[in-house]
Amino acid sequence: MADKDVLFAETSRFATTLAALPPVDRVLHELARSGASSLGMRSAGVSLCVEGRPKLADALDGTSAELGEAQESLDDSPCADALRTARPVVAEDLTRAPGRWTAYEEVARRFGVVSLASVPLCGDGRVLGTVDLYDTAARPWTSQDLSAVRLLNDMATAYLAHSTALDASRRLADQLQHALASRVVIEQAKGVISAVRQISVDEAFDRLRQHARDHRAKLHDTARQVVRTRRIP
Repeated sequence: MADKDVLFAETSRFATTLAALPPVDRVLHELARSGASSLGMRSAGVSLCVEGRPKLADALDGTSAELGEAQESLDDSPCADALRTARPVVAEDLTRAPGRWTAYEEVARRFGVVSLASVPLCGDGRVLGTVDLYDTAARPWTSQDLSAVRLLNDMATAYLAHSTALDASRRLADQLQHALASRVVIEQAKGVISAVRQISVDEAFDRLRQHARDHRAKLHDTARQVVRTRRIP
């Protein structure tokens, strides 16, 4: 069962980590570490759902790395079940109830893993991945244990959603800035052509556009060349 003081300390630490706006890979690593530490588990990893299958995104050690990679290649595994059902999947003691995930359990036995849990990361109505927890001793999973992991998962999911939205906003801002800069250069080129050729700005734009088409060039690049060299089409 999760120790309340440890859980509070780990939740606080994880929140502090997120407040620093770290990159996504660090968030996933800290999520795995906090989940394992909160419940006193031996190891943990994070798998993301890619085209309906688990893909290992972070592992705390060799055990979680090997087990995470096994879940990538096997059809039956705790992570696959959690992704499919959007519910936590647990095993209290693999030695007492073998055969649930035959091939996966063989890998687990090689590393002495006896108990495990795959707890989904859910957001925007989708399962984004799982936090996978492992221990070498049998463990009676309680609702408090799973709620502790869900709390950390929800914090991570909210951060990831915000990070994605922030990245999208930055990309849009960059695109708008590029479009604005392009428009300015085109207007400058129209002015240069209009002044030199003694024609209207509309006629200047037609000349500029036709020159770009004839040379299979981008309008912005053609305009920039006109402004830079004063070579008038």
